[in-house]
Amino acid sequence: MGKYHAKLNGFPTAIKKCLPKAASGVSSDLSGWVQSGEKSQVVFWEVEKGFSVSGHSHQHDEWGIVVTGSCLLTIGTETKTYHAGQEFYIPSGVEHYCTMSDNYRAVDFFASPDWIKTGK
Repeated sequence: MGKYHAKLNGFPTAIKKCLPKAASGVSSDLSGWVQSGEKSQVVFWEVEKGFSVSGHSHQHDEWGIVVTGSCLLTIGTETKTYHAGQEFYIPSGVEHYCTMSDNYRAVDFFASPDWIKTGK
Protein backbone atom coordinates (compact mmCIF):
# COMPACT_ATOMS: atom_id res chain seq x y z
CA MET A 1 0.00 0.00 0.00
CA GLY A 2 1.10 3.50 -0.72
CA LYS A 3 1.36 6.54 1.44
CA TYR A 4 -2.24 7.64 0.79
CA HIS A 5 -3.96 4.26 0.49
CA ALA A 6 -2.67 2.66 3.67
CA LYS A 7 -5.13 0.81 5.89
CA LEU A 8 -6.21 2.97 8.82
CA ASN A 9 -5.92 1.72 12.37
CA GLY A 10 -8.62 3.81 13.98
CA PHE A 11 -10.13 7.09 12.87
CA PRO A 12 -7.77 9.71 11.39
CA THR A 13 -5.85 11.97 13.76
CA ALA A 14 -7.72 15.00 12.36
CA ILE A 15 -11.01 13.67 13.79
CA LYS A 16 -9.45 13.00 17.18
CA LYS A 17 -7.76 16.41 17.32
CA CYS A 18 -10.65 18.54 16.00
CA LEU A 19 -13.60 17.03 17.85
CA PRO A 20 -14.26 16.89 21.60
CA LYS A 21 -13.99 13.47 23.18
CA ALA A 22 -17.17 11.76 24.34
CA ALA A 23 -17.50 11.53 28.12
CA SER A 24 -18.83 7.98 28.16
CA GLY A 25 -18.76 5.99 31.37
CA VAL A 26 -20.01 2.83 29.62
CA SER A 27 -16.59 1.16 29.26
CA SER A 28 -12.93 2.16 29.37
CA ASP A 29 -12.61 0.35 26.02
CA LEU A 30 -15.05 2.78 24.33
CA SER A 31 -13.77 6.04 22.86
CA GLY A 32 -15.77 8.54 20.85
CA TRP A 33 -15.40 11.95 19.22
CA VAL A 34 -18.49 14.13 18.91
CA GLN A 35 -19.61 16.61 16.27
CA SER A 36 -22.58 18.54 17.67
CA GLY A 37 -24.94 20.68 15.66
CA GLU A 38 -28.03 22.72 16.41
CA LYS A 39 -30.36 19.69 16.20
CA SER A 40 -28.15 16.60 16.11
CA GLN A 41 -24.84 14.87 16.82
CA VAL A 42 -22.52 12.59 14.89
CA VAL A 43 -20.22 10.38 16.94
CA PHE A 44 -17.16 8.47 15.75
CA TRP A 45 -16.90 5.41 18.04
CA GLU A 46 -13.90 3.14 18.59
CA VAL A 47 -13.98 -0.02 20.72
CA GLU A 48 -10.70 -1.73 21.56
CA LYS A 49 -12.06 -4.76 23.41
CA GLY A 50 -15.61 -5.88 22.76
CA PHE A 51 -18.34 -5.34 25.33
CA SER A 52 -22.11 -4.99 25.66
CA VAL A 53 -24.33 -1.97 26.20
CA SER A 54 -27.41 -2.80 28.28
CA GLY A 55 -30.94 -2.20 27.06
CA HIS A 56 -32.04 1.41 26.86
CA SER A 57 -34.12 3.78 24.76
CA HIS A 58 -34.06 7.49 24.05
CA GLN A 59 -36.51 10.03 22.73
CA HIS A 60 -34.74 10.60 19.42
CA ASP A 61 -33.85 8.55 16.36
CA GLU A 62 -30.42 6.98 15.92
CA TRP A 63 -28.76 5.86 12.69
CA GLY A 64 -25.36 4.24 12.38
CA ILE A 65 -22.94 2.50 10.07
CA VAL A 66 -20.34 -0.07 11.06
CA VAL A 67 -16.85 0.82 9.83
CA THR A 68 -14.87 -2.17 11.16
CA GLY A 69 -15.71 -5.21 13.25
CA SER A 70 -19.27 -6.21 13.97
CA CYS A 71 -22.08 -5.73 16.45
CA LEU A 72 -24.96 -7.90 17.55
CA LEU A 73 -27.80 -5.39 17.81
CA THR A 74 -31.27 -6.00 19.22
CA ILE A 75 -33.86 -3.37 18.34
CA GLY A 76 -37.20 -4.07 19.97
CA THR A 77 -37.59 -7.84 19.59
CA GLU A 78 -35.43 -8.21 16.47
CA THR A 79 -31.74 -9.19 16.62
CA LYS A 80 -29.24 -8.96 13.78
CA THR A 81 -25.46 -8.95 13.38
CA TYR A 82 -24.10 -5.95 11.49
CA HIS A 83 -20.72 -5.98 9.77
CA ALA A 84 -18.51 -3.32 8.17
CA GLY A 85 -20.46 -1.31 5.61
CA GLN A 86 -23.88 -2.17 7.04
CA GLU A 87 -26.14 0.49 8.49
CA PHE A 88 -28.83 0.36 11.16
CA TYR A 89 -31.71 2.58 12.24
CA ILE A 90 -33.23 2.80 15.74
CA PRO A 91 -36.50 4.74 15.99
CA SER A 92 -37.19 7.05 18.90
CA GLY A 93 -38.48 5.30 22.03
CA VAL A 94 -37.55 1.74 20.97
CA GLU A 95 -35.49 -0.27 23.47
CA HIS A 96 -32.23 -1.59 22.07
CA TYR A 97 -28.96 -3.13 23.21
CA CYS A 98 -25.74 -4.06 21.50
CA THR A 99 -22.71 -6.33 21.83
CA MET A 100 -19.69 -4.98 19.95
CA SER A 101 -16.69 -6.98 18.76
CA ASP A 102 -13.04 -6.25 19.44
CA ASN A 103 -11.68 -3.47 17.20
CA TYR A 104 -15.17 -2.17 16.41
CA ARG A 105 -15.58 1.25 14.81
CA ALA A 106 -18.83 2.94 13.86
CA VAL A 107 -20.31 6.32 13.05
CA ASP A 108 -23.63 7.12 14.73
CA PHE A 109 -26.07 9.96 14.09
CA PHE A 110 -28.35 11.04 16.94
CA ALA A 111 -31.34 13.33 16.27
CA SER A 112 -30.50 15.21 19.47
CA PRO A 113 -27.95 18.00 19.96
CA ASP A 114 -26.84 16.86 23.43
CA TRP A 115 -27.38 13.11 23.89
CA ILE A 116 -23.68 12.29 24.08
CA LYS A 117 -21.88 14.48 26.61
CA THR A 118 -18.32 15.59 25.96
CA GLY A 119 -15.31 16.03 28.19
CA LYS A 120 -14.51 19.28 26.32
